[in-house]
Parts: sequence; structure tokens; C-alpha cells
Amino acid sequence: MITLLAATLVCLIAILALRPAPSGAGTLSFSGLNGISVIAIFILFVAVSALLGMPFALPVITSLLLLELGQVLAYRMLGHRVARFRLVPLLSREKISDQPLKTDGDRFLVAIMGPALNLASMSLALGLSTATATAMPGLSRDLWLFAVTTGAVNFIALMPFRPFFGAVLARTSVASYWPALAPAMTVFMSTAMATASLRTGSVVLMAGAVFGARSLFLRNPAGQVPMKPDHGLIALSAYVFTMAAHFAAGWMLFSAYFH
Repeated sequence: MITLLAATLVCLIAILALRPAPSGAGTLSFSGLNGISVIAIFILFVAVSALLGMPFALPVITSLLLLELGQVLAYRMLGHRVARFRLVPLLSREKISDQPLKTDGDRFLVAIMGPALNLASMSLALGLSTATATAMPGLSRDLWLFAVTTGAVNFIALMPFRPFFGAVLARTSVASYWPALAPAMTVFMSTAMATASLRTGSVVLMAGAVFGARSLFLRNPAGQVPMKPDHGLIALSAYVFTMAAHFAAGWMLFSAYFH
């Protein structure tokens, strides 16, 4: 019951954060609603089902859609004239918004909103899984699989490697007081993944470590107005908390499949 109450609280906070967009906010449009996108989603569903099993495919796709939806809602909250929901971002040539982001705080909001939405869905699924464990064990297991898969997908998205969201979150949150911390976080994560790979023999972890090391040599995009140091500390705390929460759930999936 405590788990369910905590999950409900997380969802309420998410709902309050997504209150109606301010006056003057733009319209919401959809991009990529075509046959190619449908085929791409189907291929992703089949690929995930083949790798992990069919019960994992739905939460993976749901997590990716919520990551995109979070960015769209953040642009609307910032008052952009048009915010496009791209069904398959990698296949779309359009940006979510044609207006540039003005500050690092805006960039942070856009990057964190998707994982925050997934945090709410993950917490609710985990709480309901605990509450239904005795009465409906089958439903409880499905909800548990949804929660751990959501956590795993979002933990990957939050790693401080380009082009993941975590690279933006790490850089923008520390830019005003300790710019060198962002690449240090990347080095730490890459080293940790490489060490874990050597101990477990996981090719997936080693690939992640190499990918993270590669991101150190990529140029960062031109910076916007940085956050104030105290705002940067709050932002960094939000980033670390969100990443830790998703890792806590996702680790159960990593330990079971990626070894």
C-alpha cells in the first residue's frame, strides 16, 4: 500500500507539472503519421520481442512515445508557436519546434520532461504490481515487466552520452558553476560500464562504454544563456534523482538479460 501511495504521489506531481500551457502557447501538430512510420514501429516491436520477449515490446514503445511527448509538452509550456509530435523521430526531418531554445534552463526542461513522464508511468505500474500481487498474480507480473522495462529504457536515455538526453541534462545543469563535471560524469559512466563488462563478459555493456567514450570527442552545440548556479544545482539534483529512480527499476532487467 505504501508503494501504491508513493506512486500515486509521483503521478499527481506529474499532472500538476503538466497543467495547461500558458496563454499564448502554440498549437500541437503531428508528424510522421504514415505507412513508413507504422512499418518502423512494427519492426521495432518484432525486434524487441525477438530479443527480450513480447511482454517487453509494449513498454519499450510506450516509453519511446512518452519521451517524445514529454519534449512536445515542454515546448508548449515554453510558449512555442508550433510543437510537433513525431511518431518516429529518427525518420522525421522536421524538428519539434522551429523556434530556438533561448536558455539552458529551457533545454533542460525539454530534455527532462520525457523521462519525468516515464517516471510517473513506471511508478504507477510498480505500485499497482505490488497491490495486485496476491489477488491477480498474472496482472501483477505484467505490470512489473512494464515498470522494469520502462526503467531500463529511460536509464539508457539518461546516460550522459551524446545523443542521449542525459548529455544535455548533464551539461546544462553544471554549465554555470563546474563545466568540467559533465565530461567527468561521462568518463565515470564509461569506466563503470567497461569494468562491469569485463566482470560479466557482457558485449552490450562494453558497447555502451565505447559509445560513451566516443561522445567525449563530439563537439557540444552552441550554448544558450546558462542557468544561475543555485538553479543549476537544483537541476542537477533532479537529473540524478530521475536517473537513479529509473536505474533502481531497470537494474532488475539488466541483471536478468544483459549478462
